[in-house]
Amino acid sequence: MKKSILFIFLIALSFAGNAQFAVNYYYDGNTIGISTNPEKGHWLEFRMNTVPYIFSDWYHSQRGIPQAYFCFKLISDGKASLYSGVGAGIPFPHGEINTVNVNIPFGLQLNPINQLPRLYLTAEYTPMFDVLNEMEITNTLSVGFRYVFSKEKF
Repeated sequence: MKKSILFIFLIALSFAGNAQFAVNYYYDGNTIGISTNPEKGHWLEFRMNTVPYIFSDWYHSQRGIPQAYFCFKLISDGKASLYSGVGAGIPFPHGEINTVNVNIPFGLQLNPINQLPRLYLTAEYTPMFDVLNEMEITNTLSVGFRYVFSKEKF
């Protein structure tokens, strides 16, 4: 229910403010995100996982880890692009912070459906390096989608 309310609020906000942004979903960690326009050459993205990551054995890799990314396209032809970036994730536990992740996403975004020009299918590999715990690595591998919201100009 909370996700639905947030999603509707974001859609309304995008049209009211003439903004361009995207809503993202990644399978691993059941991660949801909001980004500036990923159709451009570079963008910012904020994500939060709602369940633990599949390949994580870390005690602190629980749900609710906020992450911030700066992503950029490496290669693009309009319908498909390879991208990378850098990000950070810090869980908000009750008490002291015992992990800080540096994340480096490598991904592919495709727009295979001509009738839905703002829908992108994604595949992404992201190693998450825990800089406070001897550089332990959690590998995430996800498929998902992005949908870009924008107000048409006439």
